[in-house]
Parts: sequence; structure tokens; C-alpha cells
Amino acid sequence: MDAVEEVRVELGERSYTVSIGRGLLDNLPGFLPKRQWRKAVVVTDSNVGPLYAETAVTGLRALGLETVLLEMPAGESSKNADRALEVVEFLISSGLTRSDVLVALGGGVVGDLTGFAASVFKRGIDIVHVPTSLMAQVDSSIGGKTAVNVPAAKNLIGTFHQPVAVVSDVDLLESLSAREFRSGLAEVAKYSLLTAKEWGRDFREDATGIERMKHPRLAEVVAWCVREKAELVSADERDTGVRHNLNYGHTLGHALEAVGGYDGTYSHGEAISIGMVYAAIVSEELGLGRRSLARDHMRLLESFGLPVRPPDEAPGFDALALSMAQDKKSAGDNVMMLLEEEGKPCVRRGLDSALLRRCYDLLISSPSRGEGASGACSR
Repeated sequence: MDAVEEVRVELGERSYTVSIGRGLLDNLPGFLPKRQWRKAVVVTDSNVGPLYAETAVTGLRALGLETVLLEMPAGESSKNADRALEVVEFLISSGLTRSDVLVALGGGVVGDLTGFAASVFKRGIDIVHVPTSLMAQVDSSIGGKTAVNVPAAKNLIGTFHQPVAVVSDVDLLESLSAREFRSGLAEVAKYSLLTAKEWGRDFREDATGIERMKHPRLAEVVAWCVREKAELVSADERDTGVRHNLNYGHTLGHALEAVGGYDGTYSHGEAISIGMVYAAIVSEELGLGRRSLARDHMRLLESFGLPVRPPDEAPGFDALALSMAQDKKSAGDNVMMLLEEEGKPCVRRGLDSALLRRCYDLLISSPSRGEGASGACSR
């Protein structure tokens, strides 16, 4: 096992450690806090379970825990209230108490769904996240947000429930499909756009594209993002202030997923990639950002093979606007996270619907290559 990076999320009595490195799953017991657990339930999905569940279960049993496995169908369509109730019913039938633990072994869907179940079962039991996707390792496993989707909007039903530990083994990312890995790169790109730290600028300016994310740099990049997330969560656990920064690109991105019925047309990262370009266009049109901001977003995101505009059969703005209005930052108005420039995020409220529609028209008419974006997005 190589060196392990440890990042603390400082939340008083709810503080915990995010461990990042290679070979961590094989040594899972060594990264868990000392608790008086008796039983554990490992929740995973049909993609991850056959690969890693046995190792996780074996490690937990080595601690003397009576451990059982729950495997659910993979995919965003599983992240719903009915499936969450199934998880809770499984916990009941397994005899779990508030002195036991859930282990979420999977990507963002497994983490969000299992976290939600952990938060409501007997008003809250311990959960450990073992994220297996890049998206989950750099973002969704940290910070305690849990949720399920409804047709009207993504993550509309949820809670805050912090884990007691996060164990991020970057070796597990090797089993991801190319599309799943690229999807996670959207969140990495987001952090590089939001941060004012030197690593963000260096990352954006690196011309090697996806090569910059291969071993041995992968664990380093994951750790950069985790430190950014931990800092924001520690300052704003309940997402009422600076944690809003993390929603950059998510207003349109979540709307694209919801309008598509979570049918796989967009992965989460693909939708957020498009949403970040849209946010950059809005920033330009408001006069907040420079006229090359959207173009520069496109170049960065396309270097990872991510989409920068909806496909030709893009949904109409009216359908998206209904979902965008469900943004959890909204007080009944149109609100978005925007950028003045890289490293300077800001919230803008009361945005004019006509402006947002015009920016969407600019988005869907923009070239698919960043090199030619200036004319369409920065007239």
C-alpha cells in the first residue's frame, strides 16, 4: 500500500477523516474509527458488487462484525424513494440497531441512497462511505448530503447526515468505463474553476488532457478536490453560504437530468459539464465574466472528452425552466452560481427569465469545439 493522504472534515463532534490512496479496500479495517458496532450492512449495486463486495465484507467480518450484503440495480433510476424504503426494510429485517453501521460501497447513487436510508433509519445510524467512482471520491461522498430523486427535480428529497469515515481507494477507479471516468472529471474541472489556489490554475493550463489524471497523479488530484470540499463543508455544513459554490453548473445540469427522466441520456458529469458552460455564458451576458470565459470552459471540458452543449435533440427551455425553478438555493426567484473569473464564484439572484432563455439559445447554437466558441458565446 502506498502513502495515504488524510483530510479532516472539521465539524466538531461530527468530524471525520477522508483517507485517499491505493490499496485501501484491502486494508479497510485500518481506516475505520473505533466504535462498538456489532453488525454491518454493505450496500452496493449490480456493477460494483461483483468486483469489490467480497473484499469489503471480509474486512468487516475480520473486525468481528456480523456483516450482510444488499445489492441493488445500478443506475440513477434506483435513486428514488421506493428504493430507499427497500433499503430501510432490509435494515429492519437484518436486525440492525442504532449501534450498528452501514457501508456504502459504490458511486454517487449508492452513496446518496444509502446515506439517506442511514439518516432516517431509527433517526440516524453510522455510515461509512467507500466511494468507487471518481465523482463520488472527489465530491458526493464528502459533506453529508443525502438524497433521492423525484420526477420534478434531482435530489429534491434529502437530509444532512455526515459519515463517520470516507475511504477512497483510487485503485477502484481502474474498473470504471471511459464514460464513467470522464463523468467524474467534470467535478474535478469544477473544483479547478472554483478554487483560487495554485493547483487550479496549473490544472486548467495543463495541455495533456486526460493524461493528467493517470497514476501516479490520480491520488494527488483526488486529494486536491477533497481538500477543497472539506474546507467548504467545514465552513458551511448546512449549505447556506459558501458551500453554494459547489453548485456551479448544477442548475441547468440537474434540470437536464430531470427532464430526461434519469434515463442515461446524460451522466451526471456530462450534464454538469454542459451546465458549467451555460453558467459561463450567463456570467458573460451579465457582464460579470470576461468574454472568453465560456470558450475557456469549453477548451478545458473538451480536453476531457466531455460535452459542452446538449445534443441536437435538446429539450426546450420551457421544460428546463420548470426544473431549474426547483433549485434548492431559490427563494422563488431564478438563482445561479456564476463566476466573475476562475477562482471567484458568486451567487446571483433574481435573474431575468428572458436572459436565461437567451443564454440557453446561445448554448445550443454554440460550436461543439472550444476553439470556435468565442463568436457564438461571446458575441
